[in-house]
Amino acid sequence: MGNSGRLDYWLLFSILTLVLIGVIMVYSASGFMAQSKYNDQLYFFKKQLLWLLMALPFFILATRLNYQIYRKLALPALLVGFVLLGVVLFLPATKGVHRWIRLGPIGIQATEVFKYALILFLAHSLSRKMNKIRQFKHLLVPYLLVLVFFLGLILLEPDLGSAMLISAIFLLLLFIAKARLVHLATLLLPGLAGFLILVFGLGYEKDRIMDYVAGLQDPLQGSYQLRQAAISLGNGGWNGIGLGEGRQKFLFLPEPHTDFIFASIGEEGGFVWLSAILSLFLIIGWRGLKTALSAPDYFGFLLATGISLTILSSALLNVGVVTGALPTTGIPLPFLSYGGSSLFLSLTFAGILLNISKQKSSWE
Repeated sequence: MGNSGRLDYWLLFSILTLVLIGVIMVYSASGFMAQSKYNDQLYFFKKQLLWLLMALPFFILATRLNYQIYRKLALPALLVGFVLLGVVLFLPATKGVHRWIRLGPIGIQATEVFKYALILFLAHSLSRKMNKIRQFKHLLVPYLLVLVFFLGLILLEPDLGSAMLISAIFLLLLFIAKARLVHLATLLLPGLAGFLILVFGLGYEKDRIMDYVAGLQDPLQGSYQLRQAAISLGNGGWNGIGLGEGRQKFLFLPEPHTDFIFASIGEEGGFVWLSAILSLFLIIGWRGLKTALSAPDYFGFLLATGISLTILSSALLNVGVVTGALPTTGIPLPFLSYGGSSLFLSLTFAGILLNISKQKSSWE
């Protein structure tokens, strides 16, 4: 372990600024829906604020703990993630999908837990195998088994977007860990073939794909969500119509405080706010990868890389969906979207990333 230094203040500023914007926009975007549904304008705001207050101690603790301790949690975390993915399939569906585990007022999104657990497991496992990963037998066990098993569970929810996102991060980390391209192709090509059969042969999530194709030709001809998101972004223009002044949140734009909060921000803050938010995510990606390259060991390198890629790719995927560049998925916008498990896990793992940024030595 290298000498402990100061936190990366670029990272810290970007993370906390996004969290602050998120809390403000959850209040602004959810007030009307909360009043009409729960007779309490602050309903979603108070829940988000409560999750933030619960997450902050873990965030601070994660910046202080020796990150090597997470090696011991890697396998248990992965097993917990698998259990949650299995349990959620036997619980009542919410809006036609099995994604949330409800514990009283608390909702846990199983795929969010698994996503970060997988990053932790891969960082630990790949750092132990080192160059052995270039041998195909070490790629098959356990990585292919893990990939196939989790894909099956997530697709049953159904959640095609999360399956594709996690698969991409999974393969990217294997590539960064120096797995052979020809070996990765043996995982990727059958997966792509299976995707095409699943969607166009068996009709899995085909409506969403067709809505996406229609939206590419004309955003106003795509799905209802895409049309309303396009109207929100168009209303905002360059400078927005003002904080709290958005009109699409009056039950026109679905999920204005969750998956489509980027559209709500665009309407009220305009291109200026959207550019600022994208810049903050790019800073996290830049400083996160810089942290990885200066990490004192291979585990720290892989863990920092995985966390950075997860936050940045989740953000870009969400933005791609809202702007109509990608098919509609249920991926939340890290630090910004309403949702306890997403905020809690994003902040905690961001704390781990900041912890690694304090280490000044480098590995060979």
